[in-house]
Amino acid sequence: MVSSSAKAPASMSAQTSDRTSGDGRRETTKKEYEFLRLKVADAREKIKPTHSFDVEYWTAAADASELSAELYEAEMHLAIRKWKEENGNDTKAWWITSEAHHLVDRIKASHYEKVRYRNQAAQIERGGPLRRASQGLLTPSHMGFGMSKVGVGKRTKSQQSKFKKDLINFYDAAINNPRKPEVVLSVHDSATGHERLKSAVTGAHLVPRSLGKDILVAIFGADVEEELNTPLNGLLLHTDVEEAMDDGAIAIVPNLPDDPSTQEVTVWESTEPKNYKWRVIDPEAEILDEPLEVISEDPASAMTIRDLNGKQLSFKNDMRPRARYLFFLFVVAQLRLAWRQEYRRDRDPSYVPTKQLGKGFWATKGRYLERPFLLALADEIGQDTNIVENIPMVPGDDNEPNHTGVVGIAKLLQFRREEDYDSDEEGTE
Repeated sequence: MVSSSAKAPASMSAQTSDRTSGDGRRETTKKEYEFLRLKVADAREKIKPTHSFDVEYWTAAADASELSAELYEAEMHLAIRKWKEENGNDTKAWWITSEAHHLVDRIKASHYEKVRYRNQAAQIERGGPLRRASQGLLTPSHMGFGMSKVGVGKRTKSQQSKFKKDLINFYDAAINNPRKPEVVLSVHDSATGHERLKSAVTGAHLVPRSLGKDILVAIFGADVEEELNTPLNGLLLHTDVEEAMDDGAIAIVPNLPDDPSTQEVTVWESTEPKNYKWRVIDPEAEILDEPLEVISEDPASAMTIRDLNGKQLSFKNDMRPRARYLFFLFVVAQLRLAWRQEYRRDRDPSYVPTKQLGKGFWATKGRYLERPFLLALADEIGQDTNIVENIPMVPGDDNEPNHTGVVGIAKLLQFRREEDYDSDEEGTE
């Protein structure tokens, strides 16, 4: 008979020890995360705007951004640890998830803010007049530096419901009950061209309203805030496709060949209504392989989000969103892909992206966004983009980057899920 005091087998003892050790490390990481969260809140409280926005202000803003990056890194460590516990030590599949993308966006955005704020403090410390492109950062109203949120707060369900109704009317997208015309049986999904239950289609904003006036001016050259709540800034999309667009995995571009001729571009620009197509931006993204629910008995009609690549968007009338809002989504998706690839390469030198940033996807020559904003964006993305090459200069333009708009995007990427992409659910009608 074995004594109850007999030792357990060595392998069992090792497993128990490893599990205990792992639990201890997890608890330590959680405590570190909570401690960082409190430090970030405290650092943001110390940012006190004054009429002069001096060196002390910008230094405090940079310190808060640096702590935010550390907080997001800690959150990432927790997420990776959880993944390993559930899926094993190979984390390659984790890096292509929406969770990983969101965390990398936040880390890189925080680092970008930190650099811009430290540069601002150093420039003020050196003395002399600020460059015109730097003066926009001094405007306190355009983003509320040091605060956790940009611009306005969440849309209420009634606001989002109204926006969706406006989109349905604008795009003539409703299939109504013949006996009760006020009842919508289904809605046309511009992503796939299929008619879907109203609840399966989202009224998607292209440019978030929360960017605020001054950032919108830096990006678009005009205050478009009022227009952002109109159908010109929206599309009716399958909910999963909207999520992929929010992830930066897919974007919308002119329906042109990837490297169009001058004649093809001229024809597209002179044609109304203009047609657009889907373009996969991040081919590694896990969300692209999500199956789309297709209301059809034909199995051949089933598709994944990835299958939308190159597919023309579908509309039932001649109404279209503004091209500048679609172009905004496209260039932001390029920025996010560049950040993700850079972050992966920094952590794993053996990592090789499956695809470089695309050139020629948006080859038209319209001045959809401000040239100084695009110059700043191109500086951050690097040499794998040509987003400025086709933007003509006009009187008053210069080649000086204006980072105000990119800073606004950095803020947006950190807080957008809480602010702009609230539930599209509607109340009882």
